[in-house]
Amino acid sequence: MEFHFSPRPNRAAEIEWRPWSEEAFREAQQADKPVLLSISAVWCHWCHVMDETSYSDDRVIGLINREYVPIRVDNDVRPDVNQRYNMGGWPTTAFLTPEGDILTGATYLPPEQMTAALSKLSGYYRDNRTEIAAQVTRGREKAQQAAAISAGKLQPGLVDRILGNVEQAYDAEYGGFGDAPKFPQTDALALLAEQSLLRGEPGLLEMARHTLAQMAGGGTYDHVEGGFFRYSTTRDWSVPHFEKMLEDHAGLLSALALTGQAEILDDAVRYLETVLRDEQTGLYAGSQDADEDYYARDEAGRQELRPPYVDRRVYVAWNCALAVAYLDADARLDRPRLRERALQVLDAVFQRFSDPAGGLLHTDEVGGQLGDQVWGLLACVRAGQRERASQLLGVLRDRYADAELGGYFDHAAVDSTARLAQRQKPLGENAIAALALAEMGESDLARQALESVGALFRQYGLMSAVFARAFDRLGREPVKLSTSSPDLARAALNAYPYAMVEPGEAEVAVICVGTRCLRPASTVAELKERLAKIGSPVG
Repeated sequence: MEFHFSPRPNRAAEIEWRPWSEEAFREAQQADKPVLLSISAVWCHWCHVMDETSYSDDRVIGLINREYVPIRVDNDVRPDVNQRYNMGGWPTTAFLTPEGDILTGATYLPPEQMTAALSKLSGYYRDNRTEIAAQVTRGREKAQQAAAISAGKLQPGLVDRILGNVEQAYDAEYGGFGDAPKFPQTDALALLAEQSLLRGEPGLLEMARHTLAQMAGGGTYDHVEGGFFRYSTTRDWSVPHFEKMLEDHAGLLSALALTGQAEILDDAVRYLETVLRDEQTGLYAGSQDADEDYYARDEAGRQELRPPYVDRRVYVAWNCALAVAYLDADARLDRPRLRERALQVLDAVFQRFSDPAGGLLHTDEVGGQLGDQVWGLLACVRAGQRERASQLLGVLRDRYADAELGGYFDHAAVDSTARLAQRQKPLGENAIAALALAEMGESDLARQALESVGALFRQYGLMSAVFARAFDRLGREPVKLSTSSPDLARAALNAYPYAMVEPGEAEVAVICVGTRCLRPASTVAELKERLAKIGSPVG
C-alpha cells in the first residue's frame, strides 16, 4: 500500500509502516510488541508537521522501528478505524496492545515528547502486563456498555430541544455557533432553514443566512478561486484552517440552496467544477491541502506558486452527498446543469464503485462502510432512481442492519481486525438513512433507524441537528406534489421543505397529504395557500 506523507521534505517513510490489517496485528502478537497507530489525513496541516518533525527525528525513527509495529491509517480512507481510535484530532498518535486495545494516546507530539512517550510506553508494556490486562478488560467492558445504550425512545419534544440548543449557541454578531474555533455546522443551518418555513419564524432563516454570508464574506472563503476553507480558528471567521473538503462543500451547498443564496452557491460551485472535478470521470476529488502562503496571495501571486496538492482519490459518500446538494440546488434555485452533474456522479459511482454484493465501495479497494450506502440511497431517492434505491435498501437490510434492535451498523463486518470486531451505530449515518427511508415511504424502517441511536443525541451537541431533521420529517404526514411546471415545483419546496416533487403531466400542482389530496393549485399563490394549511407534526 502506498502511504501519503507531507509534500514538504521529511523522513517519515523511513519508518517501517504497515497498513491496517490482520497481518500487522498478528506480527505484533508474535513479536510481543505494542502497536503505534498513526491516523493522519492528506489535507491535515499538523499531520504534515509531524511527518516533518517527529517522524523525521533519528531517535523517533529508531525507537519505532525497534520497539513497535507501526501502522499508518488515512482517516478519509478508513473512517471506521478513525471512529474507534481517534484521540481528539489529527494526527492521532495511539499506542495499542498487539490485540488492538488502547493503552494511551495523543494528537500531535513534537520530537522530544514523542521520544519520551515511545521510551516510556515500551518500558511500561514490558513491565506491567497484569495492570495492562486489567486496563484492557475495563476498556472492553466500557465499550460494550456504550454500544448497548445507543437506543432510546423518540420523545415528542426532541426537535424543539435540539432547535433550542442551536438557537442558544448562535452568535448574533458574527454568525455561526459558539466561540472559536468555528465549524460550519451545516446540518444546524439546514435545521434552522427548514424550521423557519415550517414554523413561520423568519428569524430562524436569518440566522442561517447571516452565518453563511459571514463565512463567504470573510477569511473562511477563498475570494480568488472560490470555495470554503474547512473552519475558522477565530470567532469572526477571519483566520481559517486552509484545507478545502468536498464533504464540507456538500453540506454547505445544501444549506445555501435551502436559504436561497444563489450567488454564494454559484461561486462555490465554480471551485468544485474547476479544481475538484475530474473531467474524464465526472467524479470529484476528496480535498485540497492547506497552504497559508498560497492562499494569502492574489490571483497573480498564486500563479507564481504550485497550487496546493489535491487528493484525487474518490470517496463515494462525499460524491453522493454532493449529488444530493446539486439536486437540491436545481430543485430550489433552478440549476439544471447541476442536476446533470449529479446524475453523472451517480452513473459513475455505480459503474466504478459497485461491490460484488450489490453495495457501494467507499473508495478504490475499500468497501463495507455505512456512509457510502446511506448517502448513495438518499441521492438515488432524490434523483428518482428507484431501482438503484431498492438495490441499496436490500444491501442495508442484508449487510448492515441490526435484525434484533433495528438501525444500521457502521460497517459490514468485512473487517473484524481489533476493535472493528465490535460494530457501532453512528447517529449521523442512521439519520441520513432515516431521511431516505422516510422519502421512500418506509416509515417503520426510518423510525427504527432513529430509535436505534435515540439515546446518542445528547452527546453529539449541535451535530445532532441531522437527527432532528430526520425525526421531524418522520413525524409529519408525507406531502407529495405532482406538476409539469418548474415554477410550481420550486415554489412548493421553498414553501414546504419536505415536499416530495414528482414530474406530472399537468401544469397545475396536485398536492397529496398522506392519503388525502387537496384541490389542485394553478398559481404560486394558491400553492402556498394550500401548503400553509398542512398541520403540525403528528408524532
